[in-house]
This record gives sequence, structure tokens and C-alpha cells, in this order.
Amino acid sequence: MAGRGLALAFSRGLQPQAVDARMALHRDEFCVGQTPILLLCFTEAEAEYLRKSGGYVVGGSPGGFVLGSMYSAARLTGNIVGNRMRKAKAAREAAAQWRPVDQGTLYLTNRRFAVQGQSQWRDLWFENIRMSDCDGHAIRLEMSGSPSTALQVHNPDYWFVMFNKLAYDKVVTPPDPDAPA
Repeated sequence: MAGRGLALAFSRGLQPQAVDARMALHRDEFCVGQTPILLLCFTEAEAEYLRKSGGYVVGGSPGGFVLGSMYSAARLTGNIVGNRMRKAKAAREAAAQWRPVDQGTLYLTNRRFAVQGQSQWRDLWFENIRMSDCDGHAIRLEMSGSPSTALQVHNPDYWFVMFNKLAYDKVVTPPDPDAPA
């Protein structure tokens, strides 16, 4: 709703207004707002699984012999099935998906999304953004030289409308969430 209201105001001539920000700005750069953020990237991860083995050898004759029992066969089968399940789970966990990278404060300027994270700053310059979208939950960015990035913020449609006005001088109207699909 906030994004639709902002888009309407922009279509009637309102321009983004600078606000004070506790960050360094470049020449001719101004900040229009800040909000808490969870920064996500679409990446793979490394995952491990515990591989169990079973069976045993009992010595008794020269060279020993394999002791076969229903118990050890069932245990071995259980280990094989368990190994397959653990390996499949590890593969699912390692598959590419949205993963939290950092959280902190997002500052939107007329040139970048600046994220003051827990341990470092991340600047997402508009000139590096190749595609952008907002699904009502996050602003998704495709950037040159970076994995897909999502900015999870309160009222993402508001920030998406503001970003488009600042970056492209374009008024984008988010879809009406109450409209039939």
C-alpha cells in the first residue's frame, strides 16, 4: 500500500526529499531514508553428512571368515538407507537457495543502496544493477559480478518505487494486493 501511495504522489509531481543520514555521502549524493534490512544472496553452500558402515570380520580359521547374521544384514541395510537419506538431505541443504548474508540498516541514496551490516558496509551501486523486481516480500537485484541479491525490508514496495524514481526517474506502480489474480 505504501508503494502505491508513493507512486501516486510521484505521478503528481512529488520529488524525493533528502533526509539526514549518519553516513558519508559522495558529492551530489543525498539520502532519502533508512530502514532495517536482512540481506540475502542466492548461493550454494557446502554440506557434509555422516557416513556409517557396518559388518565385521571374525577370526577363527586361517584368514578369518565373515560372520553373517540377520542382525548384521539388517544393520548394514539400515546404514545404506540412512547414508542415502543423509546424503540426499546434505545435497538439498547445499543446493542454491536464498541465504542470509548480513543484517543491519539500509540507506537509500540517489546513487546506491548502502547497507551498514553487522561487521561491514556493502554498497550496491545503481550502475551495477542489471535487473530489479519486487515480489512484496523483498527487492530482488541482479547485479554485475555478484550473485542474485534480495533486500528484505519493511514495505519493500515503497523502497522499490523510491529506488526506481531515483535510479531511472521512472514511476513504477506496484500491483494492488487486493486485486483478483
